[in-house]
Amino acid sequence: MRCEDEQIQFCGKVQAIGFLIIADIDMQIIGVSENCEAWLNTGHSEILGTNLKNLAKQFFPAIEAEVLSALKGLPEANLKNRVVQEVVLQDTPFYLTMYVHDNRRYLEFEQKYPTHLPSFISLYAYSQQIEKATDIWDALCQCIAEVIGFDRVMTYRFNADKSGQVIAEKVRNDLDSYLGLHYPEFDIPQQARALYVKHLARLTSDISSPTYPIHTLNNEQIDLSFSTIRALSPIHLQYLENAGAKASISFSIIVHGELWGLVTCQHETAKFVDLSQRHLAVFLTQYAVNRYLSLQKEIDLDFNKQVKEFELAFKEKLIIKNEILPVLSSFAKQLSDFVHADGLAIRHKEATLVFGDAPDTATVGKIHAFINKHNRKTIYSNESFVIDHGEELGLADSKFAGLVKVDVDSSKEFSLIWFRREQLTERIWAGKPTKVMTYDQTLQAFVPSPRNSFDAWKQLVKGIAPAWSDIEIYFMKRIRQLIRESLLRKSEEIYSLNQELILLNNALDTYSYTVSHDLKNPLSVIKLSVQMLQMKRDITPELLGKLTVNIKDASELMESMLNKIYEFSKVKEFRYQPNIIHTDQIIPQIVDHCKTRYATQNCEVELGDLLPVLGEKTLIYQLFLNIVSNAIKYSSKRANALISITSVQNGQKVRYSIRDNGIGIAEEELTTIYDIFKRMSNSDGFEGSGVGLAIVKRIVDRLGVDIIVQSEIGNGTCFHLDFPN
Repeated sequence: MRCEDEQIQFCGKVQAIGFLIIADIDMQIIGVSENCEAWLNTGHSEILGTNLKNLAKQFFPAIEAEVLSALKGLPEANLKNRVVQEVVLQDTPFYLTMYVHDNRRYLEFEQKYPTHLPSFISLYAYSQQIEKATDIWDALCQCIAEVIGFDRVMTYRFNADKSGQVIAEKVRNDLDSYLGLHYPEFDIPQQARALYVKHLARLTSDISSPTYPIHTLNNEQIDLSFSTIRALSPIHLQYLENAGAKASISFSIIVHGELWGLVTCQHETAKFVDLSQRHLAVFLTQYAVNRYLSLQKEIDLDFNKQVKEFELAFKEKLIIKNEILPVLSSFAKQLSDFVHADGLAIRHKEATLVFGDAPDTATVGKIHAFINKHNRKTIYSNESFVIDHGEELGLADSKFAGLVKVDVDSSKEFSLIWFRREQLTERIWAGKPTKVMTYDQTLQAFVPSPRNSFDAWKQLVKGIAPAWSDIEIYFMKRIRQLIRESLLRKSEEIYSLNQELILLNNALDTYSYTVSHDLKNPLSVIKLSVQMLQMKRDITPELLGKLTVNIKDASELMESMLNKIYEFSKVKEFRYQPNIIHTDQIIPQIVDHCKTRYATQNCEVELGDLLPVLGEKTLIYQLFLNIVSNAIKYSSKRANALISITSVQNGQKVRYSIRDNGIGIAEEELTTIYDIFKRMSNSDGFEGSGVGLAIVKRIVDRLGVDIIVQSEIGNGTCFHLDFPN
């Protein structure tokens, strides 16, 4: 059996300092320690199976109600849910600690010994001693040594490799110091560490005192994880004896819910520590933890301040240069110094860059591929990478020992790798850190045996780099985030440029089609006017005036449109300053030109109220030109062609409606009428290229105008234009 396999919480025994009673959810007593008879004058067999209410009434009637009420209201056991009462049994004072675990009610009786507790003034002095100390853990050892009076009080911290080290100590003057000594992981196995998290104090007042079994109904096992008087493992008792201690007590140091370390106390002779003293020691330990966390927070805040300053400079460079690799290269030394790295490698699909004491690019490539193959996490850290994988990767002559790899992207193609050299360390162990196994004749198996030598044993640690701290890993995560944000920003900029390019191409298309489509109308007006001037010998002054005005207006319109094309050619996207456009000056002109172009003098056009709209004059002209032109063209073959153009104020918008009684549009084709070069299936016999409505759609999109079309084959079409007011 391995030491870590021993189920110490199910040892089934208690120490001589008290006795234990366990009841089920119905208050039936299902377990009792054998030594209860010494204090209750009743054997365990007589107590088992009886009701706890009767026992309380018989042996501690003064607090019967409080006990039963507490047991009913207690939630499942944790560090806070314990109720303590004082009772007297056979003139002997006891502490009665009650808690609930696994739906069982535990009543733990522990003898109360006369002791001198410090006053509130002394308590304040202890807290101030810890508060003002340059070494918190040393001050804690001093305070607890005064409270419990043990020969040796040590602060024992767990390392990343699960071994431990004594970092502070208060020891009797004639004893050897253990300060700085290391202890192997198996000295405190995992199941023992788990119990230290559940219960903050563990006491052994006399390693030689007898223990007493717990008798239960149906021989069921009782979980003693939360018991203070639980008997200790024989292996641990032998360990203490080998270390020269007769009494021992430990207090858990819990940081962020994890077992950070222990305050371990030893005494050469048997010595009991009263519950009140233990509670005070637990309080002082937790006070020291809070002070430690407060100081760590100050350190973290200072580090974060430095990180923020670095981030500002880093972001500034990224914004100015907008290129990742050159910026990372320029900050390579700072990126290394911040985390106390000896080298840095930047692995990217474009290049592999190395700085400081980093391996060459080929070696970095092998390391990068190896980690990607065997690790899926974004951050990979290994202080002994060369020892663990050096032979496989051919790293025998490498300058580094450990590394951290941080993947920037999900594909793991872009990574930062920090390297650290080995740190030669002389580690002094409290005895040789080797497990001892002996053969047990009774069990017919090898069983763990506690070490019997604690003489200093030196070990030179090679090939291991210093461990990366939490704040250093935090810095690496921040750099990763900054790079990702920069890449995202660059991606968004590319997307934005693409959108601008799409707008540019759309606008170019619009004006290209305008040249070939919209200019036809004023050109037709000019052509017809010139032909009339050439054909007529005697032109009246009125007709001459009208024809010259037509030519002048058409020329000015063409000039305006060509100017807009020229303006557009100088900018990425056509921008305009919205103005109030009076359509009552534009639409009648468009109607006259269209009627002239399509020779539809018999076509009746009704003009209603023409309200002003917000937009750009040339675009507004083009918009109405294309819609009115289509209305007149596709109605021109009707004998009673009728077009109406009206406008109304519709809430916050101005709605224009252009209605005709022309050939109409098939319902199934309404979804494609704005496609470029798209002509309707019933448009044969009418000139056109399928460009006009495509131009209309791009103009309304540019102006922010909503367009709605209603149509029916043979009955005409109506376009509604909703202009923003």
